[in-house]
Amino acid sequence: MASDDGNGFAKATGLKLIMGLFFVSSLILLFVSEFANRQTTRLADMITELTQSHLIVSARALSSLISVEELDRYHTIEDTQTPEYGKIRERLIKFAEEYNVLYAYYWREYGDGRLQYIVDNDLELETQVNPGYFLNIEEVVERHALQGVTGATDLGNYTPAWKGLITGYAPVYDSEGNFYCVAGVDASDAFIMSKHEESRKLTILQLITLPISILFAIINMLLYRRKAIQIEDAHIKLQYFNNNLRRAFSTYLSEEVVEEIVTDPTRLQLGGVKRNMTAIFTDVMNFTRIAESLAPEQLVDLLNYYLSSMSDIVLEQKGTIDKYEGDAIMAFFGAPLDIPDHALRACVAAIKIKRLEIEVNKHIMEKGISPSPLLTRIGINSGEMVVGNMGTQKKMNYTIISNAVNMASRLEGVNKQYGTWILASEMVVRETDDKLLARRLDKIRVVGIQEAVRVYELLETKADASVALHEQVALFHKAMDLFEARNWQDAENTFRQVLTIVPRDGPSLFFANRCRQYRNYPPPKDWDGVFNLTEK
Repeated sequence: MASDDGNGFAKATGLKLIMGLFFVSSLILLFVSEFANRQTTRLADMITELTQSHLIVSARALSSLISVEELDRYHTIEDTQTPEYGKIRERLIKFAEEYNVLYAYYWREYGDGRLQYIVDNDLELETQVNPGYFLNIEEVVERHALQGVTGATDLGNYTPAWKGLITGYAPVYDSEGNFYCVAGVDASDAFIMSKHEESRKLTILQLITLPISILFAIINMLLYRRKAIQIEDAHIKLQYFNNNLRRAFSTYLSEEVVEEIVTDPTRLQLGGVKRNMTAIFTDVMNFTRIAESLAPEQLVDLLNYYLSSMSDIVLEQKGTIDKYEGDAIMAFFGAPLDIPDHALRACVAAIKIKRLEIEVNKHIMEKGISPSPLLTRIGINSGEMVVGNMGTQKKMNYTIISNAVNMASRLEGVNKQYGTWILASEMVVRETDDKLLARRLDKIRVVGIQEAVRVYELLETKADASVALHEQVALFHKAMDLFEARNWQDAENTFRQVLTIVPRDGPSLFFANRCRQYRNYPPPKDWDGVFNLTEK
């Protein structure tokens, strides 16, 4: 009897042990599948966000690749039987290779809810599109593109019904800012769909975890090892994707900005922060006249060469390109990374731009790219600015806004009045740790900004400035001291001494003429020395 009791106890203990092992193994399986699901879901979401960004960047780049004047030559199939049409297709083929997309093309609204293709990079005669190929406008993103919005297909609601392609669209404008057509890029959806399918399968797996046996738990552990290998493979593919994103973004963002976006795509959200930064605005003198004398293709080549050369200097100094407006560059220093010497870096970038300008002009004049040299005016200001992604969820820009930003823009234009090339505010000069050779000019109040500010002309870094340039600045400051003491005659004579050294010195000519005026019509005795400018 005792033996039977012992056997029963042993059997009960064994059963409890088996049940306990089953329960523990089920919990382990649940934990493993949940962890794998989260990893796969996170990876799928990240790939989705990066894909959308890549499509938008690629479409935006394509929108400025070929001019409207070239595209408007082709409205019928007969128009495409020219060597020029083939050259456009070759440019699209090269673009698709550089930006890692399957197809790159243009289409225009044809009317009656239809679109007409213009040209694409497809070399297969059976599938390539041309002005003889029409489709109905059905997708929301297509309608948005016709309204001037750059966007991509909604991957958050992605389904296999899209037949293997995902698309980004960007509007194309003519030289007067009028909408003309749409630039489109297509990429394969295979990798994204596989990640979404894996995430769905793992979610179903969690629902049947608890009733699975110990053996299945062991098998699942083996499968998880296989899943880890797949995730590692996906990581390699994601790295390839990131490299393409870096190449697309690096044309207008510093490497630090690109790395932050690639590392954390959630940074591509609306919002901004306030910090002390430096803004820089550049503009080419009389560029409108230069542009009018060039064909559209020549103008694009000239701008690409000039902007690439000058932008490299900004990026080299860890600046961020905010935007291009024709020949003008807007950039800032001090974001997204907090750079303590942002003012000095902005000034050094401006000085190096003027140095490089000599080589750039030598090249474009020898090659006949431009009818005249490109001479750059630059405005720089430091202060509190709000930096971040501004706009809407569908169209945003990493940019800066504040009164201090407006001041930098105004100072670029003030160069015209003083005959200078680089104007910086007193706030900028104060933060450069006395490392720059600069000339003190007026205290001014620019249009639209009530606060008066002392402005300085930046000439060179002190370490690189010649002895003659140091002496010229010292003589000019002596003249400014006499001017501010209302000693008009002696001030004029001293300014003219500077002109004997540099006959076409803009600020010396400006103040010498003002001294002559004040000898006859002096300012009021209570004048505070501030000049109110009436032009931007």
